[in-house]
Amino acid sequence: MKTKKRAAKAERRGQLQLEPLAVASVRTPAGTITVVCSAAGLREVHLGAAETRRREARARGIRYVRRPRWTAGAKAAMRRFTRGGAVPATLPLDLACGTPFQRRVWEATRAVPWGEVVSYAEIARRAGAPRAVRAVGNALGENPVPIVVPCHRVVHSGGSIGGFTSGLDWKRYLLSLEGGQLELEWRKPRRGVLGLLRAAGRAAGRAGGR
Repeated sequence: MKTKKRAAKAERRGQLQLEPLAVASVRTPAGTITVVCSAAGLREVHLGAAETRRREARARGIRYVRRPRWTAGAKAAMRRFTRGGAVPATLPLDLACGTPFQRRVWEATRAVPWGEVVSYAEIARRAGAPRAVRAVGNALGENPVPIVVPCHRVVHSGGSIGGFTSGLDWKRYLLSLEGGQLELEWRKPRRGVLGLLRAAGRAAGRAGGR
């Protein structure tokens, strides 16, 4: 009995060492936007399925807590964005991750104004590495706070939409909220098997045409 109590106390002490993070979500026609915040600011934004499973969190050294005041600003910013407004530049971020190059790329991308798109090559130039176009794409793929660092506004020089970690449907949707600068062809996802088959067919057709 004493052994079990000691084990429980040790487990509780271990939990206290885990970093607390709060989670909130906003529903959109494209799916769910989930924000993950510390007391200092926004840490992560997930588009679609949220990567907030408790077991995975413990492996990352964090635990999820209920702190509405931590997530209120980020949640309001996501709602504002989905209603056609820019994310406030004053939204506090808590980003300790990223290499110096990645952080330069994220900073250059965050400076791209609402309603505009730029090329990967232009972001590379603004980040001080004009030849590192492919590395810019990789850095944007590691962006922990899409929408806030608006990597959806970065496209290929030829005008094609480029890539996006959360999927091109999300990129088209986010761009469409800002005025539809490109021929985006974003549509609200269909429900049911028929819709999934049609979506898969369109994706296969696009892949075959490349």
